[in-house]
Amino acid sequence: MAEAMGKKPVRILLVDDEHETLDLITEFLVEKGYELTRASSGEQAVALVEKEAFHIAIVDLHLPGMTGSELLNLIKEQRPHIQVIMITGYGTIRDAVECMKLGASDFITKPILLDHLHLAIARIVEEGRLKEEAELASYYKTLSRTDELTGLYNFRHLITMLKSEATRHIRYGRIMSLAMIDIDNFKDYNDSKGHEEGNELLSRLAHIFRHNTRNCDILARYGGEEFVIIFPETSLEEAVVVSERICGTVVVSLDASVTIGIAGLPQHTKDFNDLLRMADKAMYWGKNHGKNQIVVYSEAIDTCR
Repeated sequence: MAEAMGKKPVRILLVDDEHETLDLITEFLVEKGYELTRASSGEQAVALVEKEAFHIAIVDLHLPGMTGSELLNLIKEQRPHIQVIMITGYGTIRDAVECMKLGASDFITKPILLDHLHLAIARIVEEGRLKEEAELASYYKTLSRTDELTGLYNFRHLITMLKSEATRHIRYGRIMSLAMIDIDNFKDYNDSKGHEEGNELLSRLAHIFRHNTRNCDILARYGGEEFVIIFPETSLEEAVVVSERICGTVVVSLDASVTIGIAGLPQHTKDFNDLLRMADKAMYWGKNHGKNQIVVYSEAIDTCR
Protein backbone atom coordinates (compact mmCIF):
# COMPACT_ATOMS: atom_id res chain seq x y z
CA MET A 1 0.00 0.00 0.00
CA ALA A 2 2.90 2.36 0.84
CA GLU A 3 4.15 2.03 -2.73
CA ALA A 4 0.84 2.43 -4.55
CA MET A 5 1.50 5.95 -5.92
CA GLY A 6 3.31 5.51 -9.20
CA LYS A 7 5.12 2.43 -7.79
CA LYS A 8 7.20 4.77 -5.60
CA PRO A 9 7.22 4.92 -1.78
CA VAL A 10 4.58 7.29 -0.48
CA ARG A 11 6.31 10.31 1.06
CA ILE A 12 4.51 11.93 3.97
CA LEU A 13 5.18 15.24 5.69
CA LEU A 14 4.09 15.16 9.33
CA VAL A 15 3.57 18.56 10.99
CA ASP A 16 2.87 18.75 14.73
CA ASP A 17 4.45 20.63 17.63
CA GLU A 18 3.81 17.80 20.10
CA HIS A 19 6.84 15.51 20.07
CA GLU A 20 4.93 12.61 21.56
CA THR A 21 2.46 12.76 18.67
CA LEU A 22 5.31 13.03 16.16
CA ASP A 23 7.06 9.99 17.64
CA LEU A 24 3.88 7.93 17.84
CA ILE A 25 2.79 8.55 14.24
CA THR A 26 6.32 8.28 12.86
CA GLU A 27 6.97 4.88 14.40
CA PHE A 28 3.61 3.55 13.20
CA LEU A 29 3.82 4.79 9.61
CA VAL A 30 7.49 3.91 9.09
CA GLU A 31 6.61 0.38 10.17
CA LYS A 32 3.88 0.41 7.49
CA GLY A 33 6.47 1.28 4.84
CA TYR A 34 5.86 5.01 4.37
CA GLU A 35 8.66 7.58 4.11
CA LEU A 36 8.26 10.21 6.85
CA THR A 37 9.63 13.74 7.16
CA ARG A 38 8.84 15.66 10.34
CA ALA A 39 8.27 19.35 11.03
CA SER A 40 7.31 20.99 14.33
CA SER A 41 6.02 24.29 12.87
CA GLY A 42 4.24 25.65 9.85
CA GLU A 43 7.25 27.72 8.84
CA GLN A 44 9.49 24.66 8.88
CA ALA A 45 6.92 22.70 6.87
CA VAL A 46 6.71 25.42 4.18
CA ALA A 47 10.50 25.32 3.77
CA LEU A 48 10.37 21.53 3.33
CA VAL A 49 7.50 21.68 0.83
CA GLU A 50 9.46 24.19 -1.26
CA LYS A 51 12.47 21.89 -1.69
CA GLU A 52 11.15 18.34 -1.33
CA ALA A 53 8.42 16.26 -2.95
CA PHE A 54 5.59 14.86 -0.84
CA HIS A 55 2.43 12.94 -1.65
CA ILE A 56 0.61 13.57 1.64
CA ALA A 57 0.88 16.08 4.49
CA ILE A 58 -0.54 15.38 7.95
CA VAL A 59 -1.02 18.75 9.67
CA ASP A 60 -2.07 19.64 13.21
CA LEU A 61 -4.71 22.34 13.10
CA HIS A 62 -3.19 24.20 16.10
CA LEU A 63 0.45 25.02 15.52
CA PRO A 64 2.60 27.72 17.13
CA GLY A 65 2.91 30.76 14.88
CA MET A 66 1.41 29.80 11.54
CA THR A 67 -1.87 27.92 12.03
CA GLY A 68 -2.68 24.61 10.40
CA SER A 69 -5.30 26.23 8.14
CA GLU A 70 -2.77 28.85 7.01
CA LEU A 71 -0.28 26.09 6.26
CA LEU A 72 -2.96 24.20 4.34
CA ASN A 73 -3.54 27.27 2.16
CA LEU A 74 0.18 27.66 1.43
CA ILE A 75 0.59 23.96 0.59
CA LYS A 76 -2.35 24.06 -1.82
CA GLU A 77 -0.95 27.22 -3.45
CA GLN A 78 2.58 25.85 -3.86
CA ARG A 79 1.93 22.12 -4.34
CA PRO A 80 -1.76 21.52 -5.13
CA HIS A 81 -1.15 17.80 -5.75
CA ILE A 82 -0.24 17.21 -2.08
CA GLN A 83 -3.18 15.66 -0.20
CA VAL A 84 -3.59 17.09 3.31
CA ILE A 85 -5.00 15.34 6.37
CA MET A 86 -5.80 17.66 9.28
CA ILE A 87 -5.39 16.64 12.94
CA THR A 88 -7.88 18.27 15.29
CA GLY A 89 -9.17 18.00 18.86
CA TYR A 90 -12.76 17.03 19.52
CA GLY A 91 -13.66 20.65 20.22
CA THR A 92 -12.41 21.92 16.87
CA ILE A 93 -14.12 19.56 14.45
CA ARG A 94 -16.01 22.54 12.99
CA ASP A 95 -12.63 24.10 12.16
CA ALA A 96 -11.54 20.85 10.54
CA VAL A 97 -14.65 20.84 8.38
CA GLU A 98 -13.78 24.37 7.29
CA CYS A 99 -10.34 23.06 6.35
CA MET A 100 -12.02 20.43 4.20
CA LYS A 101 -13.72 23.27 2.36
CA LEU A 102 -10.29 24.83 1.83
CA GLY A 103 -8.95 21.68 0.21
CA ALA A 104 -8.04 19.19 2.93
CA SER A 105 -8.67 15.58 1.95
CA ASP A 106 -9.63 14.32 5.40
CA PHE A 107 -9.30 14.97 9.12
CA ILE A 108 -8.74 12.85 12.23
CA THR A 109 -9.35 13.72 15.85
CA LYS A 110 -7.20 13.53 18.96
CA PRO A 111 -6.52 11.28 20.73
CA ILE A 112 -5.32 9.75 17.45
CA LEU A 113 -6.43 6.25 16.57
CA LEU A 114 -3.57 5.03 14.40
CA ASP A 115 -5.73 2.57 12.49
CA HIS A 116 -8.07 5.40 11.53
CA LEU A 117 -5.10 7.45 10.35
CA HIS A 118 -3.84 4.51 8.31
CA LEU A 119 -7.27 4.09 6.70
CA ALA A 120 -7.34 7.78 5.75
CA ILE A 121 -3.89 7.51 4.16
CA ALA A 122 -4.79 4.25 2.42
CA ARG A 123 -7.91 5.86 0.93
CA ILE A 124 -5.88 8.77 -0.45
CA VAL A 125 -3.26 6.41 -1.88
CA GLU A 126 -5.91 4.24 -3.52
CA GLU A 127 -7.69 7.27 -5.01
CA GLY A 128 -4.35 8.48 -6.35
CA ARG A 129 -3.65 5.09 -7.89
CA LEU A 130 -7.04 4.95 -9.57
CA LYS A 131 -6.61 8.49 -10.91
CA GLU A 132 -3.19 7.63 -12.35
CA GLU A 133 -4.57 4.49 -13.98
CA ALA A 134 -7.49 6.41 -15.49
CA GLU A 135 -5.17 9.12 -16.83
CA LEU A 136 -2.80 6.51 -18.26
CA ALA A 137 -5.66 4.61 -19.89
CA SER A 138 -6.98 7.85 -21.39
CA TYR A 139 -3.50 8.72 -22.68
CA TYR A 140 -3.00 5.35 -24.37
CA LYS A 141 -6.50 5.44 -25.81
CA THR A 142 -5.79 8.85 -27.32
CA LEU A 143 -2.38 7.67 -28.54
CA SER A 144 -3.89 4.63 -30.23
CA ARG A 145 -6.27 6.69 -32.35
CA THR A 146 -4.42 9.94 -33.06
CA ASP A 147 -1.52 10.95 -35.24
CA GLU A 148 1.34 12.08 -33.01
CA LEU A 149 2.53 14.90 -35.28
CA THR A 150 -0.78 16.59 -36.12
CA GLY A 151 -3.06 15.48 -33.31
CA LEU A 152 -5.66 14.43 -35.89
CA TYR A 153 -7.12 10.93 -36.02
CA ASN A 154 -4.82 8.32 -37.53
CA PHE A 155 -5.62 6.00 -40.44
CA ARG A 156 -6.86 3.16 -38.27
CA HIS A 157 -9.34 5.29 -36.36
CA LEU A 158 -10.38 7.05 -39.57
CA ILE A 159 -11.52 3.75 -41.08
CA THR A 160 -13.43 2.89 -37.90
CA MET A 161 -15.19 6.27 -37.88
CA LEU A 162 -15.84 6.23 -41.62
CA LYS A 163 -17.48 2.83 -41.47
CA SER A 164 -19.62 3.90 -38.51
CA GLU A 165 -20.67 7.21 -40.08
CA ALA A 166 -21.44 5.65 -43.46
CA THR A 167 -23.60 2.98 -41.82
CA ARG A 168 -25.48 5.60 -39.77
CA HIS A 169 -26.10 7.88 -42.74
CA ILE A 170 -27.36 5.06 -44.94
CA ARG A 171 -29.62 3.73 -42.19
CA TYR A 172 -31.32 7.09 -41.67
CA GLY A 173 -31.27 8.24 -45.29
CA ARG A 174 -28.84 11.12 -44.68
CA ILE A 175 -26.20 12.61 -46.97
CA MET A 176 -22.50 12.76 -46.16
CA SER A 177 -19.42 14.06 -47.96
CA LEU A 178 -15.77 13.08 -47.78
CA ALA A 179 -12.75 15.10 -48.85
CA MET A 180 -9.32 13.67 -49.64
CA ILE A 181 -6.61 16.33 -49.36
CA ASP A 182 -3.03 16.25 -50.59
CA ILE A 183 -0.30 18.88 -50.27
CA ASP A 184 0.99 19.84 -53.70
CA ASN A 185 4.72 19.33 -54.39
CA PHE A 186 5.35 18.20 -50.82
CA LYS A 187 8.42 16.15 -51.77
CA ASP A 188 10.03 19.22 -53.32
CA TYR A 189 9.13 21.20 -50.18
CA ASN A 190 10.83 18.59 -47.99
CA ASP A 191 13.87 18.38 -50.23
CA SER A 192 14.38 22.14 -50.32
CA LYS A 193 13.47 23.08 -46.73
CA GLY A 194 14.13 19.88 -44.79
CA HIS A 195 11.93 17.38 -42.99
CA GLU A 196 11.61 19.54 -39.88
CA GLU A 197 10.02 22.32 -41.92
CA GLY A 198 7.92 19.69 -43.69
CA ASN A 199 6.60 18.43 -40.37
CA GLU A 200 5.84 22.00 -39.33
CA LEU A 201 3.83 22.46 -42.52
CA LEU A 202 1.80 19.32 -41.77
CA SER A 203 1.12 20.53 -38.24
CA ARG A 204 0.04 23.99 -39.38
CA LEU A 205 -2.19 22.48 -42.06
CA ALA A 206 -3.95 20.42 -39.38
CA HIS A 207 -4.58 23.67 -37.49
CA ILE A 208 -6.17 25.19 -40.61
CA PHE A 209 -8.46 22.16 -40.91
CA ARG A 210 -9.60 22.57 -37.31
CA HIS A 211 -10.17 26.30 -37.72
CA ASN A 212 -12.30 25.90 -40.83
CA THR A 213 -14.45 22.90 -39.89
CA ARG A 214 -17.19 22.12 -37.40
CA ASN A 215 -16.80 20.14 -34.19
CA CYS A 216 -18.82 17.31 -35.73
CA ASP A 217 -16.52 16.98 -38.75
CA ILE A 218 -13.98 14.17 -38.55
CA LEU A 219 -10.37 15.10 -39.37
CA ALA A 220 -7.68 12.51 -40.01
CA ARG A 221 -4.20 12.11 -41.39
CA TYR A 222 -4.52 9.44 -44.05
CA GLY A 223 -0.78 9.01 -44.43
CA GLY A 224 2.24 11.06 -45.47
CA GLU A 225 0.94 14.39 -46.77
CA GLU A 226 -2.61 13.14 -47.35
CA PHE A 227 -5.56 13.98 -45.12
CA VAL A 228 -9.24 13.11 -44.97
CA ILE A 229 -12.19 15.14 -43.73
CA ILE A 230 -15.56 13.47 -43.20
CA PHE A 231 -18.45 15.95 -43.36
CA PRO A 232 -21.52 14.41 -41.67
CA GLU A 233 -24.94 15.64 -42.83
CA THR A 234 -23.25 17.70 -45.55
CA SER A 235 -24.02 18.05 -49.26
CA LEU A 236 -21.36 18.07 -51.95
CA GLU A 237 -21.97 21.79 -52.52
CA GLU A 238 -21.46 22.56 -48.83
CA ALA A 239 -18.30 20.44 -48.73
CA VAL A 240 -16.96 22.38 -51.71
CA VAL A 241 -17.54 25.70 -49.91
CA VAL A 242 -15.53 24.54 -46.89
CA SER A 243 -12.82 23.11 -49.16
CA GLU A 244 -12.52 26.41 -51.02
CA ARG A 245 -12.04 28.18 -47.71
CA ILE A 246 -9.31 25.70 -46.75
CA CYS A 247 -7.54 26.06 -50.11
CA GLY A 248 -7.54 29.85 -49.84
CA THR A 249 -6.23 29.83 -46.28
CA VAL A 250 -3.42 27.42 -47.18
CA VAL A 251 -2.22 29.64 -50.04
CA VAL A 252 -2.29 32.80 -47.92
CA SER A 253 -1.01 31.38 -44.61
CA LEU A 254 1.42 28.63 -45.62
CA ASP A 255 2.74 29.71 -49.02
CA ALA A 256 1.70 26.26 -50.24
CA SER A 257 -1.28 24.70 -51.95
CA VAL A 258 -3.47 21.62 -51.68
CA THR A 259 -5.58 19.60 -54.08
CA ILE A 260 -8.88 18.24 -52.78
CA GLY A 261 -11.06 15.45 -54.12
CA ILE A 262 -14.64 15.13 -52.87
CA ALA A 263 -17.15 12.29 -53.04
CA GLY A 264 -20.63 11.98 -51.58
CA LEU A 265 -22.77 9.34 -49.93
CA PRO A 266 -25.21 8.16 -51.21
CA GLN A 267 -24.87 10.25 -54.39
CA HIS A 268 -21.82 8.37 -55.61
CA THR A 269 -21.90 5.19 -53.53
CA LYS A 270 -23.28 3.59 -50.38
CA ASP A 271 -20.04 1.76 -49.61
CA PHE A 272 -17.52 3.50 -47.34
CA ASN A 273 -14.51 1.92 -49.08
CA ASP A 274 -15.76 3.13 -52.46
CA LEU A 275 -16.40 6.58 -51.02
CA LEU A 276 -12.76 6.82 -49.96
CA ARG A 277 -11.55 5.47 -53.33
CA MET A 278 -13.68 7.92 -55.29
CA ALA A 279 -12.49 10.94 -53.32
CA ASP A 280 -8.93 9.73 -53.78
CA LYS A 281 -9.51 9.29 -57.52
CA ALA A 282 -10.92 12.81 -57.82
CA MET A 283 -8.00 14.24 -55.87
CA TYR A 284 -5.41 12.57 -58.11
CA TRP A 285 -7.28 13.75 -61.21
CA GLY A 286 -6.92 17.27 -59.85
CA LYS A 287 -3.20 16.80 -59.20
CA ASN A 288 -2.69 15.55 -62.74
CA HIS A 289 -4.62 18.51 -64.18
CA GLY A 290 -3.06 21.57 -62.62
CA LYS A 291 -3.12 21.02 -58.83
CA ASN A 292 -4.33 23.64 -56.31
CA GLN A 293 -7.98 22.87 -57.02
CA ILE A 294 -11.10 21.07 -55.82
CA VAL A 295 -12.50 18.21 -57.86
CA VAL A 296 -15.85 16.52 -57.22
CA TYR A 297 -15.91 12.88 -58.24
CA SER A 298 -17.78 11.85 -61.39
CA GLU A 299 -17.98 8.63 -63.36
CA ALA A 300 -15.99 10.29 -66.14
CA ILE A 301 -13.00 10.54 -63.78
CA ASP A 302 -13.07 6.78 -63.25
CA THR A 303 -12.54 6.20 -66.96
CA CYS A 304 -9.52 8.51 -67.11
CA ARG A 305 -6.06 7.01 -67.16
